[in-house]
This record gives sequence, structure tokens and C-alpha cells, in this order.
Amino acid sequence: MSVSIRIRVLGSGTSTGVPVVGCECAVCQSSDPRNKRMRSSLLITHAPSGEHVVIDTTPDFREQMLQAGVKRLHRVLYTHTHADHCHGFDDLRAFSFVQKDPIICYLKPEHARDLRERFSYAFRSKSNYSGVLPHAQIVELKEESFELWPGVEVEPHFFPHGRTSSVGFRLGSFFYLTDFHSFSQEKREQLRGRIHTMVASGIHYSPHPSHFNIPQTLELFDDLRVKRGIITHTSHKVEYHTAMKSLPAGRQIAYDGLTFTMTIEASRDSNEGINVSRA
Repeated sequence: MSVSIRIRVLGSGTSTGVPVVGCECAVCQSSDPRNKRMRSSLLITHAPSGEHVVIDTTPDFREQMLQAGVKRLHRVLYTHTHADHCHGFDDLRAFSFVQKDPIICYLKPEHARDLRERFSYAFRSKSNYSGVLPHAQIVELKEESFELWPGVEVEPHFFPHGRTSSVGFRLGSFFYLTDFHSFSQEKREQLRGRIHTMVASGIHYSPHPSHFNIPQTLELFDDLRVKRGIITHTSHKVEYHTAMKSLPAGRQIAYDGLTFTMTIEASRDSNEGINVSRA
């Protein structure tokens, strides 16, 4: 059995977003909407049910949800807890105004501890905050598959990113990975030939200590035999149209609002080996 999912790039920029505050470069001053980038995140919609999953809650999360027309949210997958990927967490409160069920937030254990510390008011049994709190329930990830929707499994993969790590998520033949600085040979062999469409970060063209750059990401797409490779998390050093002209067939630069539909094969078995801790 196959399942249809709709994927929307909510944001395709780096930690500063584009335009960068105070910058007068040509990209930051561009009027082209594809050169305007909110912080990187993704929306996945399960076509049969209409349920939404977001990857990361960026500082632009409120605006991203308004632009995408999302009125209810059921799951958040977190890649890691750098500010540009999680500091929109408080805006989950808006969904708590209208839905009773908690929003399930999936994080690595060390990222879960970090999120609880940063937003401690949302997780204390007795909070001094008098308003509506984000109704969040944390699921601590292991590097093993779990069921997101009936028959739809997510396969988390852990990658080094500076002094921390980042989680990439595979749903069938789709893979999303941002903020990583290496991709081991073991991982390459594990995933090679299994990915049709991959959205992965490529910060700009020159080397970076904690991120793959565009040439490295293009090489990765080729090595993994990715049919459609989409580069996200790009900085103001990347002008959309100029970059697109230099890319080979089957490769593109992501832009905010880029939307496409995929069909993935549904699995029959679910994995229940997930450690759930309630807020």
C-alpha cells in the first residue's frame, strides 16, 4: 500500500535568515521572493488524514504557520536545539487554544533536556505563568524507526554538527537533513539507492566548520543516487537564479513555499520502542 504526503519548505535560510539585518549586499536587497529566506524548517502533510507534522519550530514559526494556513498541528520533529531551529517553541501555544490533544515533540535525549531547560515554564508541574502554555509531550528518540501515522514510519539518523548533533529524518524514499558537517561512509552505504528526493543543507560555496557547503551537498546527492536533490539552509551569499544556473539536472535551490507531493510505500509493522515522557 502507498501513502501520499505533501511537503512544503517553510523556510530555507540560515540562522540569520535572508535578508540579514543591516546587510546591504545584492541578495539582501533583492526584491525577488526566492531570495527572501526564513529560518529552515519543513511541513509534512499526511494526505489521507490532512494531519500536519513540522520539522523544527524556528523563530519565524508563527509567520510560517500563517503563510501555510496550518490551523492544527499534531507532531513536531526536532533536528536539534540551536536557536534557529527551536526558538519558535512558545508559538505552539496558539494550537493549544483550539485543540485538546498535546503536540508530540520528538527529540534526541540531550536535545529534550535542552528544550526543557530553555522553556522550563512549559514543563513545570506548577508554573508561575498564568496564560495558556504550549501543550507539549516529549518523545525521546533513539536511532530506530517509529510510526508517525498508521503505516508511515520515520527513520531518524544522527549526524555530527559542530559541538552537538543533528537528526535527519527519512520517510520512505524522502529524506530531510539540515545542519551537519560530516556524512560517514557507513551512513552512505546504509542509505545509498534508498532516497528518491532529499532536502539537505548547503550553506554557501566555501568551506564551513559545522555545515556542508553546496559542492559537498551536491557530491552527497550523487553518491547516494538521489534523483531529486534540493539544497536548503542557504545564506545570503547564495543568489537564487545565479545558483540555479550552475546546478546539474535534478538539483535545485530550495525557496520558501516550495511545495511538492510524494508517494511513499506504507509499512505494515510499527515500532513501539520509544521512550515517552509526558510534560
